[in-house]
Amino acid sequence: MKQKYQPHEIRLANEIAETLKDREAIPYYLSLTQKYHEAYLRQVLAKVMSIDETQIRKTRGALFTFLVNQKHGTHNTGA
Repeated sequence: MKQKYQPHEIRLANEIAETLKDREAIPYYLSLTQKYHEAYLRQVLAKVMSIDETQIRKTRGALFTFLVNQKHGTHNTGA
């Protein structure tokens, strides 16, 4: 069964994917929009984008994923 996403969730997932240059991961970013508050995702995205690319071992997308999941229980929407 396909997951139904709200327009704001789709926009946010697309924005995250575009910012991180990681379009292949849109399904994953969509799932994050339902699991976490938008403000939290934007906070993590801003942090990732503020780090110099030479300081990132893998990719910005991988760092974003790591940071979002690092505090998985503290920003959950409860959905």
